[in-house]
Amino acid sequence: MLQPARENEGVWRLSVWCFGVDAGVQFSRCENPIFPLIPSMAQDGGESRDWAEMPSDALSGVFGKLNASDILTGAGLVCRVWRQLATNDPTLWRRVDMSCQADLVENMKAKYAMARIAVNRAAGTMEAFSAEYFVTDDLLLYISTRASSLKSLHLIYCPYISIKGIAEAMKGFTQLEELTLYLSSFHGYVSEAIGRAGQQLICFRLNNAFGYYNCPVDDTEAFWIANNMPELRELQLIGNRLSNDGLIAILDHCLRLESLDVSRCYNVQMDDVLKSKCARIRDLMLPRDQDVFIDSDPSDEGYSYDTDAMYDSEY
Repeated sequence: MLQPARENEGVWRLSVWCFGVDAGVQFSRCENPIFPLIPSMAQDGGESRDWAEMPSDALSGVFGKLNASDILTGAGLVCRVWRQLATNDPTLWRRVDMSCQADLVENMKAKYAMARIAVNRAAGTMEAFSAEYFVTDDLLLYISTRASSLKSLHLIYCPYISIKGIAEAMKGFTQLEELTLYLSSFHGYVSEAIGRAGQQLICFRLNNAFGYYNCPVDDTEAFWIANNMPELRELQLIGNRLSNDGLIAILDHCLRLESLDVSRCYNVQMDDVLKSKCARIRDLMLPRDQDVFIDSDPSDEGYSYDTDAMYDSEY
């Protein structure tokens, strides 16, 4: 098992102990004989407390304030009662964010397993899913076949997803309203792969990571968006190769558009025609405006304990 950094030793010990409880190891209810991390209240002259007997409504309230990663790697492992709540309450899994786990869970297999577990526990009620790097075509298809109610999909730098994988998965996302693909590089046109799902999209963000001066013009993606995403309120095309013609097509056909970001789209030249058409856009980012970067959460502490084997049996 990976050893924790000193500042994260408490979290690591607690997780090991929680996993032991869930596996059936018998510990005292009022103290932890192996890792005395949380001192008993009795030791301080107070009354000891059995956390498994916390009122269900209070416990549900606590769990409701946690994200999926917190539940999967901590709270959902504290004891059988807490695990039962984490397993049997689909409302806890309506919005799953696994986009800041690079340090928390290093093994891709563990992340993959945790994502499948979250989808299963949502029992068809999942509305939003966010992840970074580890998502594959197979996992995306797994989500689409079991979470047709999904309205928001947010993927950051997922190099294991292909155009074909997106096309297959989108067939199952019949209620999708928001699609975000950050730091992506695909061999093909993402907008075309989205297919009919584009008809109901309200928000579409596509960040190609890089934009180059003097790159060849390609309006294919822009024209497809213009003709197939009529409901768009927000559009982000970072580093795209569209030209003025492509942008004008979008502005002429996406009449509900309120927010537009074409940062690093250097083939776009803001002339009087474009300025006039963009006047109705409430939030506008132009090609040479400040670049947009995707950073990890600065509040992440970089937990280094091992969660790779915790969920092998549930997916």
